[in-house]
Amino acid sequence: MTVVASFCMSLDGFVARPDDSVGPLFDWYQAGDVEVPMVGYPIEFHVAAASAGYLRRHLDAVRHGAFVCGRRVFDHTHGWGGHPPGGGAAFVVTHRPPPAGWSAENLAPFTFVDDVGSAIEQAEAAGDGTVGVSGPSIAQQCLNLGLLDEVRIDLVPVFLGEGVRYFEHLDAAKAGLERVEVVDGEGVTHLRYRVHYRS
Repeated sequence: MTVVASFCMSLDGFVARPDDSVGPLFDWYQAGDVEVPMVGYPIEFHVAAASAGYLRRHLDAVRHGAFVCGRRVFDHTHGWGGHPPGGGAAFVVTHRPPPAGWSAENLAPFTFVDDVGSAIEQAEAAGDGTVGVSGPSIAQQCLNLGLLDEVRIDLVPVFLGEGVRYFEHLDAAKAGLERVEVVDGEGVTHLRYRVHYRS
């Protein structure tokens, strides 16, 4: 089982603006002619051919896996309307109860967990594919705990100037990165790194 964090990031290191909006960071998802359907969620991307191959491999890997996110991401996306990315089991790291008024059907894919380590453990047991990690705080905690196997960055050539950073509050001496793949897309460069932990 591989635990992967994947984010679109600006050149100055931000994955969102201060209000959690992504601005131009997702523009590359509609910058080409090749259709790529999202797994588990009813949207389609239209990307350049190079990005399509990369994106399909990533989406195929999460098809039978599970998903871990923080409450901030869950609330901002409104729980993806009960259809989390990947279409499998999803685990939300939070100390708060599920949102009031949600139907049992919408809550069915989600398990609310108060600890990152427990969320990853349950996610690994719930699927047979990749465990996707969403939310920079959750990714940072996974890195610090030695739980993250891969870091993926969709690097977009823009500056946001301020906002939510992908990498912050890290024990930088603990982890090293090995480049696995670089793909030059349209309006984005896809970077994939394997994480190695130092004792």
